[in-house]
Amino acid sequence: MTNEPHTTDSPDQENLVVDALGTGVVKDYDRLINEFGIEPISNIFDKLDKNKRHYFMDRGIMFGHTGLQTVVDAINKQKPFAVMTGIKPSGKYHIGSMTTALEVIYFQQMGGDVSFAIADIESYVASGLSFEKATEISVDNVADLFALGLDTDPDKTFIYRQSEDQIVQKYGHIFSSHVTMNTLKGIYGDKIRVGYYNAALIQVADILRPQIINGSLPTVTPIGADQAPHGRLTRDIARKQVFQEKFGFTLPSFTYHLMLQGIDGSGKMSKSMPMSVFTLDEDFKSIKKKINNALTGGRDTAQEQKEKGAEPDKCRVYDLFKFVFDAEDKQLLDRRERCLSGELLCGYCKKDLKDAIEEYQKEHLEKKKQVFELALKVVNSNN
Repeated sequence: MTNEPHTTDSPDQENLVVDALGTGVVKDYDRLINEFGIEPISNIFDKLDKNKRHYFMDRGIMFGHTGLQTVVDAINKQKPFAVMTGIKPSGKYHIGSMTTALEVIYFQQMGGDVSFAIADIESYVASGLSFEKATEISVDNVADLFALGLDTDPDKTFIYRQSEDQIVQKYGHIFSSHVTMNTLKGIYGDKIRVGYYNAALIQVADILRPQIINGSLPTVTPIGADQAPHGRLTRDIARKQVFQEKFGFTLPSFTYHLMLQGIDGSGKMSKSMPMSVFTLDEDFKSIKKKINNALTGGRDTAQEQKEKGAEPDKCRVYDLFKFVFDAEDKQLLDRRERCLSGELLCGYCKKDLKDAIEEYQKEHLEKKKQVFELALKVVNSNN
């Protein structure tokens, strides 16, 4: 079991390594790993065959985990396990959200059953979004997820809205009776409204819901590094004696992935900064403009780049290939080597990316069109 530190102080907001209920910007990955007891993903490689690993693992995109060994054992032994995820409906599904989706789909393909929460309570608290509007947005989001490959079989994917699910509401309140305000402030900082803390506790109930319903079993929740506080709070609650006696929870597992940075060079993709991100159904002319203006790791002149090579690790175009558009490792490695040698200039790399996005988008939108009515039915029926 990971020895995870427990914070009981109430730090100033600016001293938090990540504000999971606010900006979501990770200030220091090394500190985050130490503070939240995150283990390197590589320590499960000897237990999981390479042909069963997602390319995110080998590329360091999925960089860490807590307690993943129980899920790896279930995969290897073909035993039942659960995958828990969710989305806060706030707008169109964008490229930065795909990392979590692709991980969830991977674990489902490895044999896990997915529980999917539409976090409309969180969107109400954080964004003031009505439940009706959240439902409308979530239909479009779920259609995107089905198009990406989330299994449409209701026996493999259970989708529900927080505002309509009595289980997560009930246990969110029960869990709140076993957590002090100092603990919540220590993890999340001081919040003006209690609703933020309430939303976090309902997320705990979301993550533990598969075990509340089906009994103790391995559970994995893929999250961005900015969501690490939710992972710690959930494991802290699950290990409490009162809940171990009642449910015998298997401590839930979490995988942590790097965050895609803003295309324009900003720290995080954000809908409030349109040039930093694009959606999966955005007009392609708009996407092209954003890629043309993307931050690269190129030199000041083409001649200098041919002589010195470029710096792919500073390049947001390369990031998009690494995360999504070069799924084959050999293809990505070739791109990297040609970039480092100066053979591949940024203009040609941008053209490759635009071509890849255009093809990907065309296929995605065709699939989305085919599953949209199903998404509408599922979102409005699983209450």
